[in-house]
Amino acid sequence: MPVTVREATVEDGEEILDLWYAFTGHLAEFNERYRAREGADEHWLSYFENQLVDSKYSTVLLAENDDGEHVGVLEIRVVGEHPIFQLGRHAEIHGLYVREHARGEGVGEALLDSAEDWMRDDPRGVEFYRVDVVEGDEESEGALRELGLEPVKETFEGEV
Repeated sequence: MPVTVREATVEDGEEILDLWYAFTGHLAEFNERYRAREGADEHWLSYFENQLVDSKYSTVLLAENDDGEHVGVLEIRVVGEHPIFQLGRHAEIHGLYVREHARGEGVGEALLDSAEDWMRDDPRGVEFYRVDVVEGDEESEGALRELGLEPVKETFEGEV
């Protein structure tokens, strides 16, 4: 499936919100805590408009098919260098999501390729990036492995 990937603008907020809800629904299949909160629209749109759009160190990328449908989304934030470990300037990818009907069609790869280009540009100069996958989401894990990404750590949680 040929797609065009571009940086999102404020005008894309409502469309991205639809993708975001699809993403949270996908995550909630593996862990209920990832289900969107009641009334999350306003909070997310404010975060999107004030923290992600036109930022030097974060952005949202949208993948559109030939019909203009938004079939994938990726949020990325540059984290910087670690103060102690030898982890250079890096980024974290959040919200990498491809609509179910578009999976296996190169959309995720196109989003990651565009994200890598964005990360290389000044002033970011990112050395590497990380993508989180929810425990149990073997499809996403497999897709990332197929694209050449390797797992480097597991995150464990405990209840207080």
